[in-house]
Amino acid sequence: MNNGIYYNPQPPRDWSRVQSLCSITTVPNSRYLVYVPRTKQTIPPGQADLENQILLKGNILQYKKNSSNFTKNQRYSRISNIGIRGKTYATQSITYSNPNTSGLLRVNSIEIPPNTIVGQPNNESGPFQTNVRNPFGCNSTSIQSGGNLICNTLANPCTNQLIKAYRIVNCASITASDVPGFSNPTVAKELCWDPRINTWYPKQRLTMSNSGNKWPTNYKALVSAVTPAPPVLILDSNINASITLSWTVIQNSCIPISSFGIYQNGALLKSVSYTEFTTVIENLIVGQSYSFYIVSVSNTVLSNASNTITVTVN
Repeated sequence: MNNGIYYNPQPPRDWSRVQSLCSITTVPNSRYLVYVPRTKQTIPPGQADLENQILLKGNILQYKKNSSNFTKNQRYSRISNIGIRGKTYATQSITYSNPNTSGLLRVNSIEIPPNTIVGQPNNESGPFQTNVRNPFGCNSTSIQSGGNLICNTLANPCTNQLIKAYRIVNCASITASDVPGFSNPTVAKELCWDPRINTWYPKQRLTMSNSGNKWPTNYKALVSAVTPAPPVLILDSNINASITLSWTVIQNSCIPISSFGIYQNGALLKSVSYTEFTTVIENLIVGQSYSFYIVSVSNTVLSNASNTITVTVN
């Protein structure tokens, strides 16, 4: 039983819906493989689901507020008490100097050969000593000046040729982080975070600013999607060039009926109060056929048309 409520919007919905970019997109013609943009992987859907869970959990664990979150004054106090402890990449004494103790790849440096210009580096008559051995034992009298050291690399200190580049990935047990899917024995039980992936702040999207259509904002002809029930029309009499119509209708307090509209041959003939359930239509042409139907009205909301009655006037 519908209690007289009809959920058909008039007019039909016409607004556009915002569609954001998919975080996981299907790769065409590759037999159910999906592409994960953050890790640049093309993997089966089941593995992609687990990868997505690991990414979400790893991102949360990288969240900066998970740290001690000291205030500025607290950080200054700790530095004052214990100092700044970090890895050093160079050392120097009176008799020894090494600008790259870790053997890292050095880029953007300048090689300075031996020269005789007073006051210049590597000058025999300048402030630097002569015949000082190379810190790496290289057969070279030139020195390297400036440049940058590349972390996670290992290079030949004499030729500066790259030997190996390390990729540091932080891993922990997948069971220690409550990642869904860890009970699957075929799944690697480690949660790893690639430092090349930028972290993000998950937040709910509330503003759909890229929608190209703001309908139904300021739309003047918008009507309710809930309409009153249509009446059931009955022909009571047909005599003396007039007919008498009556009707019944299901009332609903959610959308009360304020009036009824009576239509003759598809055009509105007259409106009557919601308290009336019968009407007489006079001055019709004898022998001519007419069609009648009626609609329920709730303020400006119209119901569907009732059944149609076609009658030839007696």
